[in-house]
Amino acid sequence: MQGVTQGTAVPPQLPPPPVPALNMQPSSSLAYRPTWQGGRMADTIPCSAAEFQILSLLETIKNQNDQLTAKVNLLTSRMNSTPGPDVEMPDSIQFPLEQLEAVEEFEQFLKEPSNGPARQRVISSLANIGGQDVKRVTWNILGRLFTDEVSHQFNWKGVNNKKPFSRMATKTLLFSAVRKNVVTRSATDAEVTKHAIRWLNLAADRAARRRVPPPSTPPPE
Repeated sequence: MQGVTQGTAVPPQLPPPPVPALNMQPSSSLAYRPTWQGGRMADTIPCSAAEFQILSLLETIKNQNDQLTAKVNLLTSRMNSTPGPDVEMPDSIQFPLEQLEAVEEFEQFLKEPSNGPARQRVISSLANIGGQDVKRVTWNILGRLFTDEVSHQFNWKGVNNKKPFSRMATKTLLFSAVRKNVVTRSATDAEVTKHAIRWLNLAADRAARRRVPPPSTPPPE
């Protein structure tokens, strides 16, 4: 009679789990609506619940990155936004421009061919102003150039007896400064124009709000 060999029992091998098919349909379908669109796409993106969470997280990360970029640009602008002594500008030209006379003098400064190097330094200085997109960069640069009191005296086409900003040398300066900013270097003329028109149209409202005194607080009884 043969002896029985003692040993460790081996559990039976289980079959591997099935690999999901690449064309497997999501168990639930959601519609994700991005707040930022980097190109041509539909208003909503069909996705599963897991994909919805991933897209939301990615967009949150992008928004945080845009905010950090804007803060870095703002800190840089605080150090460099005021033209230094190497930018040879008349003493009467101080940003933001407060009077039409100062605007006219700045226009003459920009049109003078010999001021080309100084004009480029002004562009570089304005390009450092912060902003997270084309709209904010455009508005921030215009706010650095003009006060609301003077900017509401001109509009894009010069209608209603206002000065035409579209024909000013400052318009060309604005376009160059926006595209020199690292965030908006790919901005088109149409984009900058659209936001500049809106900023100019709102100048009178901004100036009016600044003139309204804050409500007085009644003295304690």
